[in-house]
Amino acid sequence: MTQGYAGGGFRSAGRRPRRLIGLAATAVAAVLLTACGSGSDTPPPGSSTGQAAGAGCAAGAVPLTFWGWPAGYDLAVKQFNTTHPGICVKLENAGATTAEYVKLSDALKAKSGTPDVATIEYFEVPSFEITNSLVDLSKYGVGAAKKDVAPVAWAQVTRGSALYAMPVDLGPMALYYNSKAFSRHGIPVPATWTAFAAAADKLHAADPKAAITNFDPESTQDVLALMQQYNAFPFTYAGGQKLGINFTGPAQTAFAEYWQKLIDKKEVTTAADFSPAQWSNLDSGVNAARLSPAWGPVGMQLNVKKTIGDWRAAPLPQVTAGQNLSGNWGGSALAVIAGTKHAKEAAQFVQWFGASQDSWKILSGKVAGAFPGYLPLLNSTTFQDSTLEISGDSKPNAVFAKAAQNMVNPQWPPIMTAALTQWTSTFAGVSKGTETLPEAFKTYQQQMVKYAKDQGFTVTEG
Repeated sequence: MTQGYAGGGFRSAGRRPRRLIGLAATAVAAVLLTACGSGSDTPPPGSSTGQAAGAGCAAGAVPLTFWGWPAGYDLAVKQFNTTHPGICVKLENAGATTAEYVKLSDALKAKSGTPDVATIEYFEVPSFEITNSLVDLSKYGVGAAKKDVAPVAWAQVTRGSALYAMPVDLGPMALYYNSKAFSRHGIPVPATWTAFAAAADKLHAADPKAAITNFDPESTQDVLALMQQYNAFPFTYAGGQKLGINFTGPAQTAFAEYWQKLIDKKEVTTAADFSPAQWSNLDSGVNAARLSPAWGPVGMQLNVKKTIGDWRAAPLPQVTAGQNLSGNWGGSALAVIAGTKHAKEAAQFVQWFGASQDSWKILSGKVAGAFPGYLPLLNSTTFQDSTLEISGDSKPNAVFAKAAQNMVNPQWPPIMTAALTQWTSTFAGVSKGTETLPEAFKTYQQQMVKYAKDQGFTVTEG
């Protein structure tokens, strides 16, 4: 069985291009943080415009408006409407990621035009939670789905006993390597980051044009995902007005110095993620591996030709030998928006969407290609034994599925939109070679601490 999976990132949930839409991001940050103080991403091919989904519903059905952009969501909505004639869901594309959040924030502020349900990436949930913009789904029995959801996904949408969104997909990370390149240069698959650096030295010595992987300093989410796995995630947040920001502690500094050494030795490239340059480097042998989210191979196999069939998945290298930790890059959830007149029906819909076999038959199919946070599918032999052309007869799903069970839970702060916007400009110098990653971490620390304090947060550093 061959099965594509793209997860949040490939479908634009959980991944942003290097050049974030700065004005839009600033606008949503201002809206969210103003509310807190007081007490164009283009949709991917296959995403719905909302014209088909929601059509043909039974007379008298409870109407729900659902904002979502990922591919295949229209098919899932159509299936729900067919099997739940008492509820009529209309899918509308209000824009992807930041564009949607801006529109949603504006509607909440105006108290007009909000949907009943919206797609929200995990890192944005706290920003809407703190403004009391999300319905607590535990009041409607959605907590019963916990047994069927990967723990790291569940943890990112809960606060105490409250449940603020229904998890859908995930982006666990693994080492995705060119097996022929590794074999040609006698490089064993590295189990630790120390071994990874040694492999980078060996590869570059054998071929000065080669670099073991790409590290894009300006790609916020994959850097943060790697920091999760390195036990260096820089944010702590447990709700309310207190948060921690730490880009200069021992673990964070060690992480930055590790990657800067590889950059300095030209043993990693710094091309923009998802750029033609990155794909060319992977296909030409310039890069021998990719630190990839689970949804990465699908997009990658659309962009490489010479090395189709050569790529294999292995666990991410570990800080300490014997560990088996991963980070999460991407993924999204469905939230019921405060003010809806149909919270009960909306809760029923989101639970079906994220935690039913009928939904996941569609979401994990060729059109949507989501990497599941839904355990019955994630743990199934059929799913883990599936193959991709780019990986030959190997089974990358098995590696990514195991990674999904061993992810370090990130505590996203309620300032992520502003954080994402600032990151791009602060870390641009690392890509250009005009500053180092440790220097950028120090600058970013100062910027985000000041920003958070200006919004009324009590900030703990270190």
